Amino acid sequence: MDLLMILLGFLLLILASVLQVYCEFGRQSRPEFRHKIFGTRFRYALEAGWVILMLAGGVIVFLYGLLMGYSWIPGVIAIIGFWLILPFIITPIMRHRLLPPWDEVKTELEPKGYTERDYWRGDWWMKDLQSRRRKR
Repeated sequence: MDLLMILLGFLLLILASVLQVYCEFGRQSRPEFRHKIFGTRFRYALEAGWVILMLAGGVIVFLYGLLMGYSWIPGVIAIIGFWLILPFIITPIMRHRLLPPWDEVKTELEPKGYTERDYWRGDWWMKDLQSRRRKR
């Protein structure tokens, strides 16, 4: 039972990481690429959701790790996994899912040197840094 709880904690951390990357994409993307949900108040629930999932998963992993006699090792693995490993795995997957198909952005990106294989790696979809500074 304790091992299942640790696995549940890690699953909550993975879900929190997916939701965090989704929210980060919504905050950084230009309006034409942003999902409509980020224009509503529900975006605050998404932001709070990933934090709650992260805290719940972390607490479960730490507590049941201590109960099983592993000490704090599963908790440290969870922290390292959430902040250092999962973003490198989940961010490219989410960009593939969230960015528009190549055919829709081909005319804009081909002159900039992007191809169908690498257009999701760049930062062309992000808000202009100059416009963010002007709004303040």
